[in-house]
Amino acid sequence: MLDEEAERLFRLECLETLNWPPCAPIPSHISKQDPSLEFHNVANNLDSLLQSIDAPANIVPKVDSNGKIAGFEEYERVVVGSANTSMSINRAPFKQKSLHTSALNSIKGSPGNVPFIPGFLEEIEEMMGNKEKSSNGGGELKYLNFSDEADLLNSVPTLGRIKIPEIVPLKKEEKEVVHTEVAKPVDTSDVFDFLNMLNSDEYTVVEKPKTSKKVEDIPIDKPIEIAEQDDNEISNLPEIVTKPYIFGEVISNKPGEKFEYARKLEKSPGEEEEYQRLMPTMARKYPFTLDYFQQSSVLCMERGESLFVAAHTSAGKTVVAEYAIALCQAHKTRAVYTSPIKALSNQKFRDFKQIFGDVGLVTGDIQLHPEAACLIMTTEILRSMLYNGSEVIRDLEWVVFDEVHYINNEERGHVWEEVLIMLPAHVKIVMLSATVPNCVEFADWVGRIKNRKINVISTDKRPVPLEHFLYTGQDGKTQRDLFKIIDRDGQFILKGYNDAKDSKTKSNEKEKAGGSGGRGGSRGGGGMKRGGGNSGGGKNWPGKNDKNIYLNLINFMKCADQLPMVIFVFSRKRCDDNAQMLSSMNLTTEVEKQHVRTFFSQCIQRLKGSDKELPQVLTMRELCLRGFAVHHSGILPILKEVVELLFQKGYVKILFATETFAMGVNMPARCVVFDSITKHDGTERRLLNPGEYTQMAGRAGRRGLDSTGTVVIICKDSSIPLPDVLKNVISGQALRLESKFRVTYSMILNLLRVEQLKIEDMLQRSYVESDSLRESKEKKKALCEMRRALEEVEPIECETCTPNSQLRDYHDAVIAFVQKRANIWPKLNDENVINKLLGSGRFLIVTSAHNQLQNECALLIKELNNKSIQVLSVSKDSEETTQKNLKAVKFSKLPKTDINWLTEENQILGTTKYGTRGVAQCPQTAQSFRLSEIPLSGIVAVTKKSIKNVQSAEILQEYNMLQIPRFRDREISESIRKLMQQITTVSQQLASKELETYSWKELRAMCQNLELSFETDWMESIESELNLPKAFPARHCTRFADHFDLLRNSVRIERKVKSLEYDLSSDALRLSDEYQNRLKVLESLGFVEKKMVSLKGRIGCEIHHQELLITELILDYKFHKRTPAELAALLSTLTCQYNCGKEVTFEPNSVFAEICESVKSVLTRLESEASKHRAHISDVGCEIRFDLMEVVYEWANGTPFYQIMEMTDCQEGLIVKCIQRLDEVCKDVRNAGRIVGDPALVEKMEEVSASIRRDIVFAASLYTTV
Repeated sequence: MLDEEAERLFRLECLETLNWPPCAPIPSHISKQDPSLEFHNVANNLDSLLQSIDAPANIVPKVDSNGKIAGFEEYERVVVGSANTSMSINRAPFKQKSLHTSALNSIKGSPGNVPFIPGFLEEIEEMMGNKEKSSNGGGELKYLNFSDEADLLNSVPTLGRIKIPEIVPLKKEEKEVVHTEVAKPVDTSDVFDFLNMLNSDEYTVVEKPKTSKKVEDIPIDKPIEIAEQDDNEISNLPEIVTKPYIFGEVISNKPGEKFEYARKLEKSPGEEEEYQRLMPTMARKYPFTLDYFQQSSVLCMERGESLFVAAHTSAGKTVVAEYAIALCQAHKTRAVYTSPIKALSNQKFRDFKQIFGDVGLVTGDIQLHPEAACLIMTTEILRSMLYNGSEVIRDLEWVVFDEVHYINNEERGHVWEEVLIMLPAHVKIVMLSATVPNCVEFADWVGRIKNRKINVISTDKRPVPLEHFLYTGQDGKTQRDLFKIIDRDGQFILKGYNDAKDSKTKSNEKEKAGGSGGRGGSRGGGGMKRGGGNSGGGKNWPGKNDKNIYLNLINFMKCADQLPMVIFVFSRKRCDDNAQMLSSMNLTTEVEKQHVRTFFSQCIQRLKGSDKELPQVLTMRELCLRGFAVHHSGILPILKEVVELLFQKGYVKILFATETFAMGVNMPARCVVFDSITKHDGTERRLLNPGEYTQMAGRAGRRGLDSTGTVVIICKDSSIPLPDVLKNVISGQALRLESKFRVTYSMILNLLRVEQLKIEDMLQRSYVESDSLRESKEKKKALCEMRRALEEVEPIECETCTPNSQLRDYHDAVIAFVQKRANIWPKLNDENVINKLLGSGRFLIVTSAHNQLQNECALLIKELNNKSIQVLSVSKDSEETTQKNLKAVKFSKLPKTDINWLTEENQILGTTKYGTRGVAQCPQTAQSFRLSEIPLSGIVAVTKKSIKNVQSAEILQEYNMLQIPRFRDREISESIRKLMQQITTVSQQLASKELETYSWKELRAMCQNLELSFETDWMESIESELNLPKAFPARHCTRFADHFDLLRNSVRIERKVKSLEYDLSSDALRLSDEYQNRLKVLESLGFVEKKMVSLKGRIGCEIHHQELLITELILDYKFHKRTPAELAALLSTLTCQYNCGKEVTFEPNSVFAEICESVKSVLTRLESEASKHRAHISDVGCEIRFDLMEVVYEWANGTPFYQIMEMTDCQEGLIVKCIQRLDEVCKDVRNAGRIVGDPALVEKMEEVSASIRRDIVFAASLYTTV
């Protein structure tokens, strides 16, 4: 053994020496010489001054299953690109060149970097040369390249990747040695699974005998080009034995499955057994028994499979996120946890820090431990990292998306889609969401863009069941009027509803009978309106009745041991008012007060000077001491965190909150109360949707403490909601996940700067295109079949039809004629004279494939609308009428494409058979009639004959009666028989040319529309050409009908090919027009030149908010002459979300008026340019507002916070948010200044940032310090 080991080490040393670059010094551990002699003398060896290069080839040992070297193989080195040019995951690491680059920018990457290759673009990897493409040789060698670079074990030529061979232990009794390579390049998508593989003792690749002729489990990413390969070549490929690859499985889909990329997991005994076997070696162990969905999630992650977990609030989804992070720590890789809001990121940082230790936080204004294995961030930060090619992505194994249902957010939902699309293939995904009805569909979309199965694990089970009540109490006597309407099993209790209704009725009668009850009742009604649909800017205090309701409700709940309690009120101001009006209540003991006082003081100590005495701080302190608190976006961030921490510790008993409190860490209460079940969403007053209600109600019930959670709906109005309304809100279906994807200027600029990426690829894989993406495989298959069918169409070999495409010319002329005729009659009907011409009693020549009519004479009964008419035509007998009616029913059920084709076919055949105005012969002995509704486009010609006094109602009545089977053989009335005879006569007169129709020239004379005159002239011209005997010689062919049928068949296939090609092209994308319009805006403004990002565009890439406006302001020198305070005021117009409700005005010639005019002038110019291309400059939620300019100006000048609060009615929290976002914009402008090469702008933006980053606005989060 010792000799063998020595020989093995000697061989490895030799290999390392042979592979050493020729110009580089050989280390002493290889050369075994004195270290002082290790380097060449520069004076004697000028070659050493040259930069060392890698050896052109690499020698790799082939090792058998026992670890012995069985041979050697030499192959060419792969040239590694840089972060500025290569999208490969194996590219050289990015090195920061600027000493001024912050740690945050280092984590985010650099705008000069290109992204790592997204998981959906494997063809780009081929284009970059990461996969060998054989260019020499032909025949079999063209497809079977046996070199290592061909990667035949992982890739079948021209077909794409196959599953990775199964790694299985080698049995000791097996003597066959199967060689494999230790140092063979590993596919990046499986890098983390390869680490697991190496931990096993023995492994080998199992192959089937090479006599197999079948290739299985090959995912085809694009249609097979039949012309480039033949079946014999494919059948000669060696088959590899595979089991379903469990680590990052790249799947082969089963045909016929609608959502074939999603796998919904159900509870099974096999999974329970597997979990039991895994428990001793789990990456993270829990002191409690995991629920089924948690166990299934753990098993999926252990197998390296991505998953979508849908569960109710407080069900324990965080366990899934924790386990993904634990796996990364075990694998020595990195994890990213994303949240929709920064506050939630801070909370998760504290929780995960306590569990894992090695956790970092990256937000717009703070970065803590960015080198940590687990990073907490918002989704926008991860998007920036992906676009900028951050080095973190290289080490990333798992990404956890929390609150995925936030994708429905109109303003920011598109960010989730961009991130999911841009993630590289090696990154595995965990998506956590509230219960949604289409989670399988969404997972299927994610699976398609990543080409792998996504496991779907959903549960409707709540760890703590909920019970829902109606509260109708008004005073002390009705304090206990709490009625259960839905029990813990979700069953609606009608008796409880009726009892609540009776209680409300008695209360209303009592108020009417009382002398002073009217006023209280009136105020109660007003309270309902405010509670139901109030906006954040409500101005009225709650009514007296509201106070009574809350006093009695809280007292009753306190006695029933139902505290702590969260009361959801859909208005910031009413949250504050409700808390203030209950100042007489005290819910804490002296001991609790002391704890609150101490904790509050410790938290506030970090504030400076007068910030400790802010009215909101003092008010919140007083509320918390009494057991009350308020939580909404208008509260200072540090105070919101104090409230959250006190609530978690149980010192806050009553919390008035807006719905944003429902989106956060697990902070359950004993009871949840709804002030109303209606709200104003900024557009209208509406009911809560079931998803919103469920999210908030889910805060009720503390796991391990409560057997049930209590949810109460306060009924303030004179009547309670209807049962159906309550059922829908409480237990209705949640909103579906819907795409809010939109084309943004930032996305266009970031993708255009990467040569290998196309914006169409991003659009095509957005969730809005999920249906077409799901159908694309079948369409590609159909396209191949149609192309093959087109090649197999029998050619027309005729001396009359084929020379100079004469038959095709005639066909195209007829097509143009019938299409124009179909389009012109609806327009002619709008002319008064012609409209009167098309009155009841007019004889027409009509065609309708739907009604089995082809150039038949019919009597116009009446005009149904501006698009269709009702006509009477004759049939041979009642049987023929019945058959035609049945065919009409079947026709209406055909696909739209078939209906359009048959309609055109009917018109063309009518024209070729009877002429442009010809008429088919009516049966000589017509015994039946039909009433048909035909579109105006079905008119062939209008005759110059009409009859009067057509009784349309009587005709319709008789026709309907004859459709009844028992009346079908009834004699037709004499009046209708006369009409039938007249139709037959007119038909004969038209055939014999005794009766004329209105010519296009005559119709033109009746038109007053100049455009219609031109169209009728064209119709007259083409009709004359079609009627010339010598115009189209192909019509005189003896086999014209057969040849025309062949041509029509070919045309139909050609159209299907074109239709499928269009559906699969970027032009068919729903957002294609929006993209093209916005691209034109960028080109017209100079951000893009010839589809390349210009210097101006590079500046825009540095800006992450209002990129066009800020770039124009920079290049228009709007910043250079401004002071830091003025610049802060100017940029605040882009980050302000407060709306005072009235137009903001400034004194003429003041600095604010100048700033306002500067911003408006640039914005007007941009909007004017965008409107030319039917686009907009500002996206949703990015409106320009001037409401806080003066406030921010004073803050930047050093004015204390309490003084600027005296200048505005805006709540403190909104001001802080505006200034914090302003600081992020300052960083973007500073980076843009470096791109421009303007050090003065860089310095000025640093001054602006320094002037606003102070005191309470940028107080450190308690979650990052406590």
